[in-house]
Amino acid sequence: MLRKSFPILLLLLCHGTPISAHDAFYPHHREDFENMARRRELRTTVLLSTAAFLGILGTVVYVALRKSRDDRDVDEVDTKTAQTHLEHAINRAANAAQQALEAKGNIAEAATVCLTTYAEASDATWRPRAYGQPHPESLPYQIRCKIGTDVVTFSINTKVIQLKVERGLSKTGFGSQGSSKSVSATVVLERSDQRGE
Repeated sequence: MLRKSFPILLLLLCHGTPISAHDAFYPHHREDFENMARRRELRTTVLLSTAAFLGILGTVVYVALRKSRDDRDVDEVDTKTAQTHLEHAINRAANAAQQALEAKGNIAEAATVCLTTYAEASDATWRPRAYGQPHPESLPYQIRCKIGTDVVTFSINTKVIQLKVERGLSKTGFGSQGSSKSVSATVVLERSDQRGE
């Protein structure tokens, strides 16, 4: 008897429970259409937000790259300008030393004229003093000193007059990241006089 009453009991239990099914692949309720409209609006908002973000990010990257390129260009121009000024000053000083040596034949005086002329040309100050040269007229003659921030080496031997200058260029700031550069120049002039031998 239990076997016969089981289907009836099952039917009674299921009859009291509401059964619903929703297995359609296409929207057919009003809520479904509202959800689709919200999804389209949300998709459009996400696409516009992403496009705006990428545009702003691209602009920031472009400006940063352009700024660093401009800083490099300015650094190159500054270095070339410093090199040109240095070469002009060193040529002027070496020629002054050669003329002084030809005129008077005094090696120590030619060195003083050279270093003084270089200091004037590079807007620095320099005062002559004894550099420990035991015989100021003996060859080879060499002086190494600092004029402003430049390290200057002046030497004379029986054949040539040589002037070498090393200048450090320091640059601080965000764009250059505290990098430092240097320029140097050397002038070698043949001696036309032979009085200093």
